[in-house]
Amino acid sequence: MKTHTSIKRLVAGLSAGAALALLSLNAWADAPAEVVEERTSAIAKVLEKPDSEARNAELTRELNETLDFAYLASQAFGEHWEARTPEERAEFLDLLQRMLQANYQDKLSGRTLNEDYTITFGDERTRGSRAFVRGEVTREGKTYPVVYRLYQDGESWRIYDLVIDDISLEETYREGYVPIIEDEGWGELIRLMRERIEEMEKD
Repeated sequence: MKTHTSIKRLVAGLSAGAALALLSLNAWADAPAEVVEERTSAIAKVLEKPDSEARNAELTRELNETLDFAYLASQAFGEHWEARTPEERAEFLDLLQRMLQANYQDKLSGRTLNEDYTITFGDERTRGSRAFVRGEVTREGKTYPVVYRLYQDGESWRIYDLVIDDISLEETYREGYVPIIEDEGWGELIRLMRERIEEMEKD
């Protein structure tokens, strides 16, 4: 059976611009703008290293510290996320992280910040427990406007969504994954994600 086209579109939707923009995310900081800027060099330095198991494990840690995958899933899936067991949630979050990491490695592995690509930051806006920071990433002569969405978790800000060209990860997952869950079941979504990861890791 061929991989569901929705899964492929979702992976393709994490474009070079989105992958670059995710470099600027950080899980913890005092202010949203600091959250966005602080981790740029940290993840970029990992990606500059030669490909190895150690480098990939380090990148996994950075991604998990950078983006709140669980909060993103809860916002995208709503009641479908609430219905999942802890084991099902853990499995999905692992697969989602692996998909994003494979995309990272394909687009940015071995590239150097401020040489092969640049990231600039703009306005920060805060409203209650939500905030966003605007930015731009430039690679190979193309510039991508991005917006980083954050929520306040206690005294800290956490990133849960990325918007590029007016399309967010949250909306993309809601529109692409929820129909699969409703029409074919949670198990089919997991199967399709695993199948797509295998394809990506072979390329």
